[in-house]
Amino acid sequence: MSDIRHPKSVPRMIWVGLAAVAFYVLLAAVGGNLLSVFADGDETLDFALSHLLVLPILITVGVLFTRRAGWTRDVWTAPSPFTERRRWWMLAIPVVLTVQVVVLLMGVPWSEQTVSVVLIYLIGSLLIGIGEEIYFRGILRVTVLGHHRELAALLITSFAFGFAHVVSYLFEDLGIFTIALNTLAVALDGALFYGAYRATGTLWVPILLHGLGDFGRFLQPGSNGATHAAMSTGDTIASLTLIIGAALALALVVSLARQDHRSRRGSRSTPSPVS
Repeated sequence: MSDIRHPKSVPRMIWVGLAAVAFYVLLAAVGGNLLSVFADGDETLDFALSHLLVLPILITVGVLFTRRAGWTRDVWTAPSPFTERRRWWMLAIPVVLTVQVVVLLMGVPWSEQTVSVVLIYLIGSLLIGIGEEIYFRGILRVTVLGHHRELAALLITSFAFGFAHVVSYLFEDLGIFTIALNTLAVALDGALFYGAYRATGTLWVPILLHGLGDFGRFLQPGSNGATHAAMSTGDTIASLTLIIGAALALALVVSLARQDHRSRRGSRSTPSPVS
């Protein structure tokens, strides 16, 4: 992808990223839920109307915005353990997320699904992955890094990702405790997607893991896609991967904090040029 730079470059300020995220949430959550009234109780039609119509518009706007701003490379690629100080352990993050996806897909009652339903949910879920990763791990991350270090980018993008889902939870009339629990679970997901991005250096990895994970959740028995928790199968492997994922997210926070500390110490020790 090539950048088309606007004569007046877009400032890499947090408020720009938050405005982009707010635009995404407003159109995806509010607009999608308003379209649901035309589904007349049909869950598959509800999903199709709220995702297949709205998300392509949001993705197109996001891609065009990043190109006009000249941010394409920074949105879609990032330093990875292959190109910076070696932190190969980070590759465990996409591995654990892959295991989670496999466990979710194994829990789907495939014999009860029709081809059309599977395709609708697969396409819609991949669109969710593309859209949310572009706006949260892409645009918002770039704007935070414009004036802050990476730990701030991890925390801000992850918690923004969690709080963004509160809007859809309110439409589902969930209890306060359930909303708080789901918000924290989604924030944890956001941290792991951030880690998968940093571990591989390409936004496509969290996009695929995000989309396929949602696909498995939507097709779980008795699921209406209401919750966005990390796992929903409840078996031993799912619980274990959830615990490991939380530990890896904590390790990522510590690692980025140490990286930021080294960067600050290095910048202080670098002598100022003499004019």
